[in-house]
Amino acid sequence: MEFFVDSADLETVKAIAAVYPIDGFTTNPNILTQASRPLDGVFAAYRDYLRETGCRLFVQVTAKDAEGMTEQGLRLRAYFGDNLVVKLPATGEGYRALKVLKARGLAVCVTVIHSVMQALVAARAGADYAAPYISHIDNIGADGIRCAAEMVSAFARYGCPCKLLGASFRTVDQIERLAAVGCHAVTVAPAMFPMLIAHPSTDVSLAGFDAAWRGAFGDREVTDFLP
Repeated sequence: MEFFVDSADLETVKAIAAVYPIDGFTTNPNILTQASRPLDGVFAAYRDYLRETGCRLFVQVTAKDAEGMTEQGLRLRAYFGDNLVVKLPATGEGYRALKVLKARGLAVCVTVIHSVMQALVAARAGADYAAPYISHIDNIGADGIRCAAEMVSAFARYGCPCKLLGASFRTVDQIERLAAVGCHAVTVAPAMFPMLIAHPSTDVSLAGFDAAWRGAFGDREVTDFLP
């Protein structure tokens, strides 16, 4: 499973990358409005980071029509390079732009997906990623995890190389269940990353190890016994 940080704050992305195995980070128009400095400076820092690390960056178009989406996608790729993934909406105009951008060799993610058919159309049209909003699907009375599982099965059944990129989570359990059904990637809010590895039983076991060691050797460390 690929892990992406759902954040526009590059310092936050760097801090998470220092601990967790991430493949890049994702943004959307709403996230970018929360940037702490002008976007031209933010984008320049993104570009430098991509060159340094090889991570992938997801940026969503803001145009409403396919022609505008296509133009924006091409300009974004020209600026950020091949590690950019252009995000397009799961609409008719988005699917029109998808076919053009894929013909030009761009990586594309169809986003804000809420149904299996939206995902399958995106996959058949050549999308590299399809991003279902798991909690949003739950909110409209469906089962987000079950929908994601059906998307994964449909991609496999019809030989689509598209990856499912799960998004919009309330709990770590949702991410764990997506992993169990074979979801290829997730984009996770920064605050949730520590929750992915936290477990009270791990803390109890470590406390036991420490108590046993300190009881026997006090303040000495394991490397103190090396010759």
